This record gives sequence, structure tokens and C-alpha cells, in this order.
Amino acid sequence: MSGPDVDETAVRHAFSRRVPATRDLAGAAGRVAAACRDVAGRFAGGGKLIVFGNGESGVDASHIAVEFMHPVVVGKRALPALALGNDSATLSGVGARQGFDEVFAHQLRAFAAAGDIALGVSPDGRCPNVRRALAQARESGLLTVALCGGARADAPPADHVLVLGGTDPLVVKEVHVTAYHLVWELTHVFLDRLGTGSAAEAARPGVPDCLDDVCVTCSDEARPMRVLRLLPGGMALAREEEAGGGAEDPAGDGVEISVALVDAVPGATVLVHAGEAIALAGDTAAPPQPGGADD
Repeated sequence: MSGPDVDETAVRHAFSRRVPATRDLAGAAGRVAAACRDVAGRFAGGGKLIVFGNGESGVDASHIAVEFMHPVVVGKRALPALALGNDSATLSGVGARQGFDEVFAHQLRAFAAAGDIALGVSPDGRCPNVRRALAQARESGLLTVALCGGARADAPPADHVLVLGGTDPLVVKEVHVTAYHLVWELTHVFLDRLGTGSAAEAARPGVPDCLDDVCVTCSDEARPMRVLRLLPGGMALAREEEAGGGAEDPAGDGVEISVALVDAVPGATVLVHAGEAIALAGDTAAPPQPGGADD
């Protein structure tokens, strides 16, 4: 059975129209990392994330909030987040009485504290209620992040302005989905670096050591660990290969890690990043020794 004829020119065009925006996202790595660094610092200080947008961007806002509140990656901590577009009664009530431009700013005045984060999503940067909410957030001392498409000149003022995706609404949507998943992931990367006890961290509590250098990979390093015992729920007890212990396991008795992504057995060496075994390494099939931790 033959399928319909495919217009190869249309296919090539569909892919090629996404190339500039994808390259632009890759080129924005430093700006995205800087935003995530500061977001992680606010979370470490007890802040929460407040997200807002209209229409499809409102759905993105809800998606972002649930990613932080209910992470799908095993071993990642839940972080407090809420989307302001989820309450239709509040939106309609505030809109009817104060005007639609105030629907997010009004809620920020009620919900937000100075240590929180405000993330506004707009397909073109010109949404009046998103702009008003970010302005309110800045007045209230929140960390502000604008995730926009369109022209840089149209983006609202914010501590971190991420203009990604160009002007094609479909491409903007696709790039924004990728961008906010990067924001989620890199925020956790920076959170893994907090609380190291270094002089820099002591001087600036809740801020990563690599603040000034905007280092993306400083904590993106997998460490070899030996699996001691498998635990229920895709977890395992493991110990760092070096010196029989480590900073997270001073007694050398082992720490819990997730092995949901690898086919680990007791005695295997796994590479672990942020509590997640991401690959097998070394003598991965080594059996446990009699009298060891698995007996």
C-alpha cells in the first residue's frame, strides 16, 4: 500500500524555518544559565516561582509550574511553584473589576514575597498584563524573568530577558517549550552546587560559587559510584569509588541513588549526576563479594 505523495519542498521548508530559532537558543546558553543560577539562589533561600502568561503561554505557565512542583525525573526535589492563570474565578473577577491588564499583577501583590521569582511568558513580548505583572514584581523585589518571542525591543524589562524563537508563532511555541525545560534542568544543576560551605558561598549564602563566571558545567559532572545494594522503587545504596566515601557520605556507609535509567547490579560501577545513575562504567558486572555490604 502506497501512501500519499509528499511535497519534499514543503518538508524541507518546515524544517529549515526552525533552524535559525534553534541556533539562537543554543547561542543564548549563557543568558539561560545566568537566569537559572539566580533562580536557584532564590529557591535555596526559600523562595517560590510564580509563572503567568496568556492563552497558549498560559498553558506553558501551568506546564512550567508543574515541572517544578512535580518533577518527572526520579531523585529531583519538588520546588514550590504556581501558575496565576489556573484560577478562572480570580481571573474573571479581577478582570471585570480592575481590567484584564491587572489580572496577574493583582495576584502577585497578594501571593508574592520579596524572595520569590516571577516568570512571565509572552509570544511577542507585548502582552500588557504580562508586562504589568513583571513591573509589579520588580517593584516588590522579586527576581524577574521574561521568556518572550518577537523583537528584543518589544520585550518587557526584567532581571533576565530571554527573547527566543523569532516571530513565527509555531516556532516560538516550540522553542519556548525547549527553553523552559532547560530552565528546569539547569536550575537543579545549580541547586546541586549550593551549600558547599566554601568561602564564596559563606559570603553570599544561597549563591553558587561560580556566580561571576556563569559556569554552566561546574556541577554537571558525573561521579563513579559502586552499587552496594539494590533497593525498591528503582533506587540503590551506593558508595563513591574514591577513598570509600565522599562529601555526601562521610562515613562511607553508602548513599541512596536512583538507578531507574540503568541496568545496575550490586557491585557495578555507575556514573552518578545529581543523585541519578546515568550510565554504567568500569567492571559493571562485577559480582558482590562474600562478606560485603550485600550479605
